[in-house]
Amino acid sequence: MVRESFKRNTEAETSAYSLAYRIILLNFGAITPTTITATNVVLDIWSTPPFQNVVSILRQEAQRVLAEHHGIWTKASVSKLIRLDSAMRESARVSGIGGSALARRVEVDLTLPNGLVIPRGNYIGVSMDGVHFDEDIYPRAHEYDAFRFSRLREETELENKPHTHEDLLTTSPHFLFFSHGVHSCPGRFFATNNLKLILAHLLINYEIQFKPFPQRPKNIPVGDILAVPRTAEMLIRRRVEI
Repeated sequence: MVRESFKRNTEAETSAYSLAYRIILLNFGAITPTTITATNVVLDIWSTPPFQNVVSILRQEAQRVLAEHHGIWTKASVSKLIRLDSAMRESARVSGIGGSALARRVEVDLTLPNGLVIPRGNYIGVSMDGVHFDEDIYPRAHEYDAFRFSRLREETELENKPHTHEDLLTTSPHFLFFSHGVHSCPGRFFATNNLKLILAHLLINYEIQFKPFPQRPKNIPVGDILAVPRTAEMLIRRRVEI
């Protein structure tokens, strides 16, 4: 970004204010969603009923994958965290950052089939919640099922059947967390690997419990944004056996 600004070589592009403003805006767009998403995944995973053994299963996967790759996280090893990826995608589905997606600005007056006119300059979008909580797409849509997406993948791989990966990176008309189409989030590849490393480290090295447990603290709506709860309390301790 800085390099491109200096290529244009104008005072408006190279001023300290302009550079700082753009970098701060970029940091907000990259760091804040990642932080919120990581918090939501922690809240969702560690709020699952104990009998489901979600935390234990994810911890075993992280330990196994890390051991198979000689204790070194790489792009290849991180891609093997199939169940963790499923838990993250499911969290993104039920605990998204906002309630809408695919926002677009109307370039010319637009008349919809029902006669409604949307004036030029207005913004339109679709309801992300309407898609992510559609029972026809996701059975038991309002439940957090950590292995919803990995279950089918593991079954088809076991039977050597062709399958379509539904990982966190994959966008579709049925999964809009990273938007969809040509405007899908370009940073989702880095963000996904970053999130996996954070969560794998927590799983391997720490024990976490909510207070009270296991009720999932509710997110707080702020306009179209769903902020993580400010009053959630957790008990955290370093694991003895690592």
